[in-house]
Amino acid sequence: MNKPPPPYQSENALTPLDGRYSHSIKDLAQYFSEFTLNKYRLKVEIYYLIHLGEHKIFPLSEKEKAKIKSILTRFDTNEYQKMKVIEEKISHDVKAVEYYLRKKLTENNFSHLVSFVHLGLTSEDLNNLSYGLTLKEFKENVLEIQLKELTENLRKLAKKYNDQPMLGRTHGQPAVTTTVGKEFANYYWRLTKLQKKMKAFKFEAKCNGAVGNNNALKTVLPQYDWMDMGKQFVLGFDFTPNIYTTQILPYDNWLEFFQIIKLLNGVVADFSVNMWHYIMLCIFIQKKDKWEVGSSTMPQKINPIRFEQAEGVLQLANSFFEYFERKLIFSRLQRDLSDSSVRRSFGEAFGYTILGWKSVMAGLKKVSPNETYLKDELEDHWEILSEAIQTFLRYKGDDKAYEKLKTMTQGKNINKQKYHKVLKELELDKEKKLKSLTPATYLGYAVTLANTI
Repeated sequence: MNKPPPPYQSENALTPLDGRYSHSIKDLAQYFSEFTLNKYRLKVEIYYLIHLGEHKIFPLSEKEKAKIKSILTRFDTNEYQKMKVIEEKISHDVKAVEYYLRKKLTENNFSHLVSFVHLGLTSEDLNNLSYGLTLKEFKENVLEIQLKELTENLRKLAKKYNDQPMLGRTHGQPAVTTTVGKEFANYYWRLTKLQKKMKAFKFEAKCNGAVGNNNALKTVLPQYDWMDMGKQFVLGFDFTPNIYTTQILPYDNWLEFFQIIKLLNGVVADFSVNMWHYIMLCIFIQKKDKWEVGSSTMPQKINPIRFEQAEGVLQLANSFFEYFERKLIFSRLQRDLSDSSVRRSFGEAFGYTILGWKSVMAGLKKVSPNETYLKDELEDHWEILSEAIQTFLRYKGDDKAYEKLKTMTQGKNINKQKYHKVLKELELDKEKKLKSLTPATYLGYAVTLANTI
């Protein structure tokens, strides 16, 4: 029986996210699709209209509020197509949302409210709130959950292999002993610090008109505090109000969020590269999967493809985030439209991000420490204990300790017998703590650190 192929969305997809990888990130469409963007825009328009009613700009009962909100709950792909027909006719996506809502209000016996739709708003009042909702809900419903799963995997591995000794390497050369669990703990700690920052992050939003001053509303209806009403509207979506804006919400706040994700991706990519090296060095072994082929010509191979994929797609995601930082920090005068297409690419950056995190988790399921190899490798490198010897001599007042050990050990592979010979030549063969020391027991606080994360 053959393994069934994954359910690709389309063999003619333009990007890998919509084709080859679509089965891995299928849930992202509900946040970053054009349909979702317009549904969020419709939500903002509807809630703003109700907001006006609640502030007595016009009378509005609770029953009427519920009926108006039902326009949003009934918004589906068929309704979306009706909105797109309007957009094609007028060539303005946000205005199409307004016209669509005006039409739906008329159909539901609210024609007397049609003139209040989009009152005093600019397109960017809708857009910044709509994209903000996308980012906020995606953070809470996808990013936080996926990152928690990844960090929990690392935490469990750190605990499981807390006391499995392994040869550490600095500059690629044999250094001193650590444990497999401690190395997992290092990455767990890096990620959880960023995880806390991401969870605590608050998005900003604005609702203050064409160039950020609510000019029209203050002129026509000066008896209302439109600055405060705009703040309250923004707070209703659980955003931090920003009252100092042009027509657009400055992107600084969003870019801070992207920087957190970029750092997370960098750490996970670094972990992937190190796992690749550990597999190459035989420190980790990979499980065989009868379905997978490692090479088109070399049947013996098991390739670390999940970690390689993670490295590639996370670097690709970060190239998006880096571009967002370079581009979105600028805006010509009070507004220009060069950011419009860029914002529509947020989904690609986060799509590759989630794909990378999932690839690492898939890779971790296929690897385990090569315990026999780790033991033999440590047994071949007793020279790593020269650090302990020279530190002991320094403590005893020998100011030439480092130089002595350098002469005796630098560039040499030393076995157990030669190690004890070094101790004897240095007249340390009676020192129990050095005599009983082995590469496998030279662990420092590695086990404790892995256990206390």
